[in-house]
Amino acid sequence: MILAALSLFLTQSVVAERAYDWDAVFNRNSGWTGADGIYSIPLNEKERPDGWKHSATAFVFSDTFWGDVDASGVRQAGTVMVNNTLGFLPAGAGAQSSQAVFLKGGNAGNPEAVFVPETPNSEADSFYWLKDGIRIGNRTHIFAARMRKTPAPFHRYGITLLTIPEDDSPPFQNVIQRETPFWQEAISGQGQIAFGGAILNNTVEAGSPAADGFIYIYGIQEDWLNKKAIVARVLRAEFEDFTAWRFWDGSGWSDDMLEAAVVAERISTEMSVTPIRHDLFLMVFMLDTISGKIAIRLAPTPVGPWSNFEVVYEAPRRTNPPVFYYHAKAHPHLSEPGSLLVSFNVNTTNFWDHFAWADIYRPRFLRLRVE
Repeated sequence: MILAALSLFLTQSVVAERAYDWDAVFNRNSGWTGADGIYSIPLNEKERPDGWKHSATAFVFSDTFWGDVDASGVRQAGTVMVNNTLGFLPAGAGAQSSQAVFLKGGNAGNPEAVFVPETPNSEADSFYWLKDGIRIGNRTHIFAARMRKTPAPFHRYGITLLTIPEDDSPPFQNVIQRETPFWQEAISGQGQIAFGGAILNNTVEAGSPAADGFIYIYGIQEDWLNKKAIVARVLRAEFEDFTAWRFWDGSGWSDDMLEAAVVAERISTEMSVTPIRHDLFLMVFMLDTISGKIAIRLAPTPVGPWSNFEVVYEAPRRTNPPVFYYHAKAHPHLSEPGSLLVSFNVNTTNFWDHFAWADIYRPRFLRLRVE
């Protein structure tokens, strides 16, 4: 079991060790050369440790640099940024960069995003930032935030569910795009609500030790300077029926999204919740969104009550150029028994620094274990 010793959390320490082997998978000098986001989806649905040995993995990225990088780490002329891309590793590949394949839209001379908003309420020049995804049976689902460039710097104006049928393949011409009701603009006294930042497949099919047949979808209530976690759930068989979703209101499950109760604070838009055993769940997130401090919380159920946070890793300070860190999350099926693989993103506030230092903008990894 992943981090089985977390049952002794109050008496033992969680240790974080850098996972440089996984860093290397995304250290590339041609084509895909950096991105953020990075969710991983086991394409056989199994979310347990060592799952990569038996399942291909799809990776989901948001803003991505596509082009070439020279030997000194400088991005070359012709490099472009597209709003989303995908990656794949075959079953059994693990942290082997030579077997990783990355996909964009467009063509060799004109790279574009893989997915472009085409729903009824999609606006011209808007784009998708991809969120968490899940495989259910023979269909792959990915949540996508519909984004516009104003008000500056970016504004989320909806959540789409992208569904890739089993017989579809790149460039995914058969992808189904459905607007969901799982988004609400900010209202008086409450920040914007958006779901899809984390998915917990708590089912027998996923191999969960706490299986109850439900898929839990985590969202945020984006209050001023404090992103707060909220939770929905739906039976696996009803995942695509938006009317079947229910929202934790603090004491039960409501059909009204606006009654969703805050279950944890000071989280980030992207995070993860992983079942450790039948009565223990682990939340991984970047404290206060961009602090560089990866934190965890524990709870006996997918909705809590969640423990106080504990910082388990603080990213090193870099000043040339200055960087910031964000969106920590776990990848259970890419983990090994006894540890948990966690990724986090790196960025800089000066966009042009990404061309002089191509090593900045790509995922970093670490392993959590208990000692």
